[in-house]
Amino acid sequence: MKTAFVVTSSAALIAAVFASSALADTVKLAGATTVVNVVVTPNRAAVEKSTGHTLEINGNATGKGLVDLTDGKADAAMISEPMDIALAAAEIAGKKIDGSKLRMFEARKDEVVFIVHPNNPVSKLTLAQIGDIHTGKISNWKQVGGKDQTITVYSDAVTGGTRALIKKVVMGGAEYAPSVKSLTSVSRIAELVPGDESAFGGLGKGFVTVQGKVKVIETSKVERPLAFVTVGEPAPKVKQVIDAFTVAAKSK
Repeated sequence: MKTAFVVTSSAALIAAVFASSALADTVKLAGATTVVNVVVTPNRAAVEKSTGHTLEINGNATGKGLVDLTDGKADAAMISEPMDIALAAAEIAGKKIDGSKLRMFEARKDEVVFIVHPNNPVSKLTLAQIGDIHTGKISNWKQVGGKDQTITVYSDAVTGGTRALIKKVVMGGAEYAPSVKSLTSVSRIAELVPGDESAFGGLGKGFVTVQGKVKVIETSKVERPLAFVTVGEPAPKVKQVIDAFTVAAKSK
């Protein structure tokens, strides 16, 4: 009964805030798959209903999302890291963007976690060790108390925000080792690690949904914002959608 009350209250709050929304329109969002997974997908139906707008979602990574935004292909970009790191991802995606012209709207906080196969005996690492695994300085699990086995490191897409965040916050700006396997989306890490005993990867905590399939490494907390970005002040329809997602995300 209590759960039903919370869900009803959240829906009512969103409806009340956006009862005076403008005529129905299409709002295009592009960028971080973490934002799609944690913020957009769970709340999409409620946001479309409360605002009256139809959403077009393209989870194509932070960097490409910002490029789409500034090229006029998206109404708002989705990013999963601080703005300076997101802009670095956009530059890797092929465009240097002037951050002074952008507005960032944080929907909620998220945590980056590092996962291994459940059979891996390693359960705790320092951030320095995690950084060394990504740069290749540590390349075998026996170097950190595990089996004599080469580490297979999976990473977010080259233009992804999670990859950029780990590079700056955990690796101190050092380059990824050539052996690191860059995937099409950070969500692929959660899919591949359960089937690979040598695997290691960093991703948003929201992707680790099934207990037992992976083991989360104990380490220092790495937190980041999940946000929407616009060029200048958002158009009314875009602001309605951003505000609706923020209300929904922070009510859970």
